[in-house]
Amino acid sequence: MQSKMVRTFMITLFLLATQLHWSFTRGSGDTFRKTYIVYMGETPRSRTSAAATGEGEGLRSKTSAADLQHNVLSSVIQDASTAQQSKIHSYTKSFNAFAAKLLPDEVQKLRENENVVSVFPSRIRKLHTTRSWDFLRMPQTLKRNHQIESNIIVGVLDSGIYVDAPSFNDNGLGPPPSKWKGRCQVAGNFTGCNNKVIGAVFYNNDPATRHPNPSPQDEQGHGSHTSSTIAGASIVGASLYGLAQGTARGGVPSARIAMYKVCWPKGCSDIDLLSAMDDAIDDGVDVLSISLVGNQMASLTIPLRLVPFMQ
Repeated sequence: MQSKMVRTFMITLFLLATQLHWSFTRGSGDTFRKTYIVYMGETPRSRTSAAATGEGEGLRSKTSAADLQHNVLSSVIQDASTAQQSKIHSYTKSFNAFAAKLLPDEVQKLRENENVVSVFPSRIRKLHTTRSWDFLRMPQTLKRNHQIESNIIVGVLDSGIYVDAPSFNDNGLGPPPSKWKGRCQVAGNFTGCNNKVIGAVFYNNDPATRHPNPSPQDEQGHGSHTSSTIAGASIVGASLYGLAQGTARGGVPSARIAMYKVCWPKGCSDIDLLSAMDDAIDDGVDVLSISLVGNQMASLTIPLRLVPFMQ
């Protein structure tokens, strides 16, 4: 009888310990974990799994950037399953980084890891705008080279684009430049691209800005505005209900536009912003346009500092 009671007590103690472990590793994740970007520098071409954790010097098996990231994350969380669940996104094309939900002590451990360059919180950005080209002394009479300008691809990170707007007609434009490797993501009420808007994709990975029906279509107007400001075709006779009639045009009217939708009604997440940067550079864009602002102006410089190091 006493032996049976001891066994029952031990089983109960084991179940309690298991429950406590689950609470600390998983349950606490929803309550205390916050989203961070972990930047690890250049994409590894040949690294070993041993380098990720500092253990097992004899290991020589090559790992991908994603595997390396998982090893680093697992080394601080100490639970492979929880590490997998906490990871939100992996950046592997133009730079080496990942987004994950982390506890404060895990953030500190990652900052101390020799494979990690920096760890910073993901913030939600707000849309910002631009000024006119006339103010920048680029008048309509400026001499143009259509052949050169039509080979320029501008990657716009914004709220999407309304391709049917007159500013985005592709009259006089040939096929996209051969260097273009991006894609056009048809989804929702977005029907496709043309030879002006040669690419359009959306990013909606952050739960804080989740949209029920994501697509590259511009629902807020900001992305279409900034895109037309940068590279909108010349539209003669544009006006506001007959007022201020003139020619609406972009700074480089013949340039191509690739829209990377990262902004939603709830804001623009750093997770999506970096995903778009990672893809845009790999897609072959020549210029990145980002008309966003954080709660503090300086805060946007954190993800933008990575741009010069992207390949």
